[in-house]
Amino acid sequence: MGGESMLAIDPSIALLLAIALAAIFAWSGTAKLRDIEMFEGVVAHYRLIPRAMEKSLARLVPLCEWACAGGLLFSSTRTFAAVGLVLLLCLFTGAIAINLMRGRTNIDCGCFGPALRQSLSVSLLLRNAVLIVLAALVALPAGQRPFEWIDWVTIGFGAVTVLVLYGSANYALANAVRTPALEAL
Repeated sequence: MGGESMLAIDPSIALLLAIALAAIFAWSGTAKLRDIEMFEGVVAHYRLIPRAMEKSLARLVPLCEWACAGGLLFSSTRTFAAVGLVLLLCLFTGAIAINLMRGRTNIDCGCFGPALRQSLSVSLLLRNAVLIVLAALVALPAGQRPFEWIDWVTIGFGAVTVLVLYGSANYALANAVRTPALEAL
């Protein structure tokens, strides 16, 4: 084993996940900032913080997403950014869970601003749990080995595959509540 941690992740898998998560959260932060007033309304609808803090938090969230996304792209900041992303996702998941327990499902989750409106659901909790696990994997120490050409191919195709799967799952979740209404037609 050469002194490597038993919990070390293969460096190509760590980079693949880091790139995919960076793309997801850069997109998320950008979508929120494109219509910051709408996202301020989403934050207000969660009813979790004092009104005086809603606008500040609505502006801080996308900046934190961007910071984590950018940090994931550099090996020197990757672990810190991944831990930051885990913390952000835990906060988002907690906010969703609290509102689900309150019976408030008709709130837009705000995950991607106006680009993809989704009502709160247990499915969002599961989606966030998967994202938390992926970010936690990126936070693990990466093993040390030189990259071969096949690693770069794996990283490229793997990151694209994760993004397509994530986008497809998100779209399916967003439209799941609309499907029964369409079937009734």
